[in-house]
Amino acid sequence: MRKLQKNKTQYYAAGGYTLVEVCVAMVIICILASIAAPIYTKAIEQARLDSAAGNLKTIWTAQRAYWLKYHTFAANLTMLENEDLISSFLVETEEQPKAIYVYGIDSAGANSFAASATRNGSSTWGGQIQIDESGAVCGAVNGSGSVLSPLSLE
Repeated sequence: MRKLQKNKTQYYAAGGYTLVEVCVAMVIICILASIAAPIYTKAIEQARLDSAAGNLKTIWTAQRAYWLKYHTFAANLTMLENEDLISSFLVETEEQPKAIYVYGIDSAGANSFAASATRNGSSTWGGQIQIDESGAVCGAVNGSGSVLSPLSLE
């Protein structure tokens, strides 16, 4: 309850906010949060996609080192792990249901290979990115009305 205080010839209300002022502030905060949430979600997914593209570049580098030793590309990630060229984290993504991306080598031969990272575990986002022997990363992830492509890593 507000007290009225006398200041010479007029009365004024002592400090505090009215309920209407607090409600208006809350509405403004809610509007700003509803605008920021989708932008934040998209930024998080772009970061995950760029991380997956970086991991594909790691696989590409490992494949090149493997090719220098054996004059053929490795047929699976386990072969690269056995040569200590990649982390076991990349190999184990197939067995982990909570893995955000699952990595694999789609094809490999003496002169070419293709590896991929497939988005996993999301009802909103899905897609796949690939890398080949030239080091070119292509593909996209779709979701929430957006199409995300990996940023250039060159």
